[in-house]
Amino acid sequence: MPSDLDFLLIIDSVNYREVAGACLKKTGSGFMAHRRQLYRGQEVNELNTLPQSMQRKLLEAMLDGSRVAALVTDPAQPDNPIIYANRTFEKMTGYSLEETLGRNCRFLQGEGTDPKTVAKLREAIHSEQPITITLKNYKKDGTMFWNRLTVEPFEVENRSFFIGTQTNVSVEFQQRRELEDKELEIEQLMLPIMRIDDGLAAVSLIGEMSPQRFSVLTQKLSEYVQSSGVDTVIIDITGLFWDHESPISSLLAVQDVLRLMGTQLFVTGISPKVARSLTGLQNGMSGLRTFSSIQQAIQMTR
Repeated sequence: MPSDLDFLLIIDSVNYREVAGACLKKTGSGFMAHRRQLYRGQEVNELNTLPQSMQRKLLEAMLDGSRVAALVTDPAQPDNPIIYANRTFEKMTGYSLEETLGRNCRFLQGEGTDPKTVAKLREAIHSEQPITITLKNYKKDGTMFWNRLTVEPFEVENRSFFIGTQTNVSVEFQQRRELEDKELEIEQLMLPIMRIDDGLAAVSLIGEMSPQRFSVLTQKLSEYVQSSGVDTVIIDITGLFWDHESPISSLLAVQDVLRLMGTQLFVTGISPKVARSLTGLQNGMSGLRTFSSIQQAIQMTR
């Protein structure tokens, strides 16, 4: 048997008769893994030795017991309706099979569903291409959930169908959002930008500044300048320390970005010890406007 053939439960769109052991040639990236494993090679031959009624019950139990909601749609009918849905779909969405069969899958969409994502899905179906997307869907009671949807086209006896599998990934999305919020909170705590007056903002560098942190600082400052319109930014390095590499080159790079945006940079916190340690460096301090304290820098802006 060719390696690119899979076996799948097929739903006949005319009378909903289930045909066990139908042979399909893959049209996309492949069907679900458990289907390939169960129906490929020797396994399907053993399954075919059972009475057809028993095969049907086993296949239905397998699909209904899956954690993944499964759908089959028939594009030959008007509006590509659902002609099969497993019980997992019913549990996931709250819609009974009677409320689901005969309808297009779009009934799960709502106000929060991204039109661009829907357009991608519609285009893939129109061109009969496999697609996996994640979009906001809504249960029967109005509860929103994140649905990871995979749609695969397939043909049997010169008829086209679509198989859709759906997974509720709301917990994954919530965990990701919480992680992003924590990262943003930590980032803000590490590099807080303070507005001093209408045209002036300041940020204090504390600890060791790696190239990555300087990159984050540059991005944050440029975004802040664009949104706030400040014309002067103070970077205080009182709490900054370094063992070997001087931060001067990184500060000059920050200054170059701000200058292109029409904003000047002042560097404060230059103590006598810091001044002596920076004297004679290759990049020098001549390219930066430096002050011993924030107060001195603020006076220059008055």
